[in-house]
Amino acid sequence: MSITAKQSMEIIERNISEEESKIMDFKNHRPHKLLENTFRFTVSLISLDFLISLMEEPNIRNVYFNPSAPPPGTGIDGISLRYKVYVQYHEEEN
Repeated sequence: MSITAKQSMEIIERNISEEESKIMDFKNHRPHKLLENTFRFTVSLISLDFLISLMEEPNIRNVYFNPSAPPPGTGIDGISLRYKVYVQYHEEEN
């Protein structure tokens, strides 16, 4: 049984501190199809503490991330990047 989008969002949100939420610009939480039982989202800034806190969650199997250029017209300058973060969950037991 797979985790739902709502469950994933709850897990992620409880790992974002109030201070981090002001600067991370969390967006685009949605299922990801290349990895089974995985959700992805984008942020403008990544905190190592945030990534570690996600990895310490018992439901999370792994966390991946990569840089991504923002859509045209949305970047502050020519080198602005966003980061795609992929959270892979363990399969839930029935």
